[in-house]
Amino acid sequence: MRYVLAGLLILGLVGLASQAYAGETADITVYVKISQLSVAIAPTSYDFQTLTAGQVAVASDYIAVTNDGNVTEKFSLQIPSKPNETWTSVTEGTVDAEEYRLSAVFKDGTPVSGDYGLEDSFGYQITRTASASILAKDIDPDSEKGFNVGQDAWRKLWFKFEAPSSTDITTQQSITARVTALAE
Repeated sequence: MRYVLAGLLILGLVGLASQAYAGETADITVYVKISQLSVAIAPTSYDFQTLTAGQVAVASDYIAVTNDGNVTEKFSLQIPSKPNETWTSVTEGTVDAEEYRLSAVFKDGTPVSGDYGLEDSFGYQITRTASASILAKDIDPDSEKGFNVGQDAWRKLWFKFEAPSSTDITTQQSITARVTALAE
């Protein structure tokens, strides 16, 4: 009896399979989705106000960085162009005359100066890509970082600015920090 049932089952499956391919033509629907990397930021600027030469300032508010693409992303930061002909961005060593350092971390809570390391600084033609240890200084492993950011999720980005040890420039300067979305 078992063999008869097994035989009928096999014949039934073969019959179903042959029905799926029966006919002179058969259409197959193929689905494709193109990944779209996209990032949004708000607000689009941060003002450290007036600083003194050699001063270190940590932002008191964050920039919201949102993955508004359709795939999981990670973020990178860089300074795409020199802000002026006198100041130079540095990511290593000390900040000397006519130099500055801009650093950033993704962190849930308000950071302190010690939360930023040299690996969190970025500059002109020096890109940093978020990871568990770069652009991220939370001891809590469950804290949100700038990588593995799901669709429609957002992260808090905080800046730190180290002013030139001395400078001849006393007018307000602007530095463009570029956030780029990368596929995870």
